[in-house]
Amino acid sequence: MDSRNKSLLKIRLSALLIVAFAVPFAPPHLMAQTDNRTTTVLGRDRPELNPIGLRISGFVLSPSISVGTSFNDNIFATQNDEKSDLVTTISPAVLIASDWNQHSLRLSGEGTLARYATNDVEDHETFNLTADGRLDVYKDMNVSGALGYQLGSEERGSVDDAGGLNPTEFTIGTLAGDIFNKWNRLSARAGGRYQAYDFDDVATTTGSINNDDRDRAEYVLDARIGYEIQSEYEAFVQLIWTMVDYESALDDNGLNRDSDGYEIRVGTRIDLTGLLFGDVFIGYVNRDYDDAALRTVDKVVGGVDLTWNITPLTTIKGGFGRQISETTLATASGSISTKLQASVDHELLRNVIISAVTSVSTDDFEGSTREDDNLRAGIGAKYLLNRNFSILLNYDHLKRDSNASGADYTSNNVFLRVQGKL
Repeated sequence: MDSRNKSLLKIRLSALLIVAFAVPFAPPHLMAQTDNRTTTVLGRDRPELNPIGLRISGFVLSPSISVGTSFNDNIFATQNDEKSDLVTTISPAVLIASDWNQHSLRLSGEGTLARYATNDVEDHETFNLTADGRLDVYKDMNVSGALGYQLGSEERGSVDDAGGLNPTEFTIGTLAGDIFNKWNRLSARAGGRYQAYDFDDVATTTGSINNDDRDRAEYVLDARIGYEIQSEYEAFVQLIWTMVDYESALDDNGLNRDSDGYEIRVGTRIDLTGLLFGDVFIGYVNRDYDDAALRTVDKVVGGVDLTWNITPLTTIKGGFGRQISETTLATASGSISTKLQASVDHELLRNVIISAVTSVSTDDFEGSTREDDNLRAGIGAKYLLNRNFSILLNYDHLKRDSNASGADYTSNNVFLRVQGKL
């Protein structure tokens, strides 16, 4: 045997020895996930750490509660005279989900009680109740629906924040449903959503701020046709129609904000070797407002949502999106948000996951000269003590640069939370 063949034989024997030595000591969960290539770090099943829940006649009851404290160095999101405070939160939640071979039914509820150590005017409570289900008509056809009710508290950093002595509270009622069918490679889905928004008035030092002119109903109809070019590759066309009907004929600025419009999307779902997968689309949106003083929104939109399992222990996600949102900013018809974001999750140990996220976005207010540039950066860690308890530590940095006077702000938030699940 010549020296070249001897060298090749040595390399092959060395490789076999490495594999033979490494495989028995490889983490069992990574070996088990070899065939499920699209499983992410956060989505990976961890049987010995997953809460079991309580089984009740075909349903699984999963209650949980989180108790945490955070420090925010700018709770009012102001450019000057920042106020810091410690915030204690208690967040109970419950999920009742069916455990059936066909059809599904889920009932969920969650809430948060927030108490500030010094600035008790910021104390608030929120909750969200949801019921959703799916009826499997047959193998490739199903009908689904959802009901929801939410009590929320508007963030101080919101452009639409009224600036009252207390945060603005609001409720959102939701009714949604859709039908899906598939014929071989061709699929179709059609659905609709109704949402009713109701904003409370807020007190000021001299009286109160009227928020009734923000109350509205939003109607959305959505139709999507997809064609599976090959396994894990689907091209689609989507049409979305939206109508917004404000309760007040005119807002406090004398504007009629009722609108209707449509959005057309063309895109594809991709899967490159199972390690890189996601959705990509490009589209066009048009929104016309009843008031001639509000400029029509006429824009190209798009979105990218990709996931890369760079190793079995690390998942990287990246995305780009452009969309239109409602706003009650004076003279502005709508807000066009363009956002680029990325995140990484790494399984440091079987029960320790560290994460980082960053995003940059621009909010352009159509019909107004205002433009906001936003930056977010955060890092966190989750320690799974056992199947019932976990500890989370996070840091978030937010920064807004605006061409509107006094609208800039920077905030830093550190929070520690203990979560218990059954």
